[in-house]
Amino acid sequence: MVVIINLSEFLKSLSQALDYVENEVVQINADHAKRVAILVNRMAKVYDYDEDTVFALTQAALLHDCALMDYVKDEKSESVSMDERSMANHCIAGEKFVQTLPFHELAEGAVLFHHECADGTGALKRHGNEVPMTAQIIHIADTVDVRFGLSDIDSDKFHQIVKWIGEERNHLFTEQCVDLWIQSIDYDYMKKCSGENCNKTYDELNSIKEMDVPVSVLRNMAGLFAQITDYKSHFTWRHSLGIAEKAEIMGKYYGLDEDTCSCLYIAGALHDIGKLMIPENILEKPGKLTKEEYSEIQNHAVGTYCMLKNIRGMEDITRWAALHHEKLDGSGYPFGFKGDQLGKMERLMACLDIYQALCEERPYKKGFSHGKAIDILKEMGENNQLDIQIIKDIDDCMGGSKPIDNDSSQINPGDNNAEHLQEGKEFWSCPVCGYIYEGDLPKEFICPRCEQPGTVFVKTCCFRGRLSENSDNLT
Repeated sequence: MVVIINLSEFLKSLSQALDYVENEVVQINADHAKRVAILVNRMAKVYDYDEDTVFALTQAALLHDCALMDYVKDEKSESVSMDERSMANHCIAGEKFVQTLPFHELAEGAVLFHHECADGTGALKRHGNEVPMTAQIIHIADTVDVRFGLSDIDSDKFHQIVKWIGEERNHLFTEQCVDLWIQSIDYDYMKKCSGENCNKTYDELNSIKEMDVPVSVLRNMAGLFAQITDYKSHFTWRHSLGIAEKAEIMGKYYGLDEDTCSCLYIAGALHDIGKLMIPENILEKPGKLTKEEYSEIQNHAVGTYCMLKNIRGMEDITRWAALHHEKLDGSGYPFGFKGDQLGKMERLMACLDIYQALCEERPYKKGFSHGKAIDILKEMGENNQLDIQIIKDIDDCMGGSKPIDNDSSQINPGDNNAEHLQEGKEFWSCPVCGYIYEGDLPKEFICPRCEQPGTVFVKTCCFRGRLSENSDNLT
């Protein structure tokens, strides 16, 4: 299947996702990718590349750090050392991704060699005359922004940059590349990269590129989104890809055509990208979330919608992805839609999001059995939150899942049905969704139903099958 999408907007959303993570991990100022793209666009035009090549190089520059995960995924919460090996892997993986895009032939080698130096001391040890000018242009723009931080610029900084670039002639940058920079990037143009000017300048420079894109290409790009999203929290390291895979499986179960199944996969991979906008200190807060912080967490669904809504040609995928926290009774978010406003695919994604969270293994628990997860989903279905028929379909389709290992060292949540709770035991209630846990509560326990990080369970008293939070006055 080939779909017509606004490729410029899709890649811009991808770069925005990269930007959030890159800013947290390697402390590069926001909009780094767009600033590099703006500088590259100008230099490519002065170099007299044709319009299509200018577009291709601008997009390659926007995505030059698309393999960010290859050198930071094992170093979360630690300082990142950009050693030669990791930098080389980053370049190789980035080039591999760019090769999947429709314009890749016009930007061949641009990402692969964007960390090469004129004197051969770069990541892949290529000398300047062995590196295409496309890569040299990205290299100088990237290096200048990382070193000097072009998010703000004044005359003194501009002259420092010009002086430094001259000093790096034939060391970091080739003679030809230095001359092209000086010819292309004056003070007024550099101001266009700074502060609030950046987004406006980027949008003005890039014409709308609507083109035929194979679904397989969209899958690759969505998969990269998912990796970046899942990296954000060690609690959900494979959550998005798990939902993507299950959404595709359910599509096949329903007898949908292959392309629609692939679109379900894409929606699953993209559903949580809004989490990239949530500060990590809130997303992984060890203590109880405040009301304001919980509202911030909920904003991730709006974030997903905002990052995808302008991509023409992906309207259905955007809806399926962004509405995964809506409930049939209108109690969900971000829009509070009710049953008649939610189509089958949105309902499916809502069920799969909770099912995946319950079944996947986390650092603090083993995955729940299929049966336990379905019981929780059915209770939500009976309460008119989820589509009961879709829950039955998931039960039928996924029923062969491996059961939970009930090792006594693992967390074994108790029965969530108050009628079966016994007196004399300790019970804990999730203040967000009401889930009940029986027994001693582990320190880092996170609610398996609503999964709100930082949720602190409230001790709950049980009396004759009835529950009451902090009730010392039961009669």
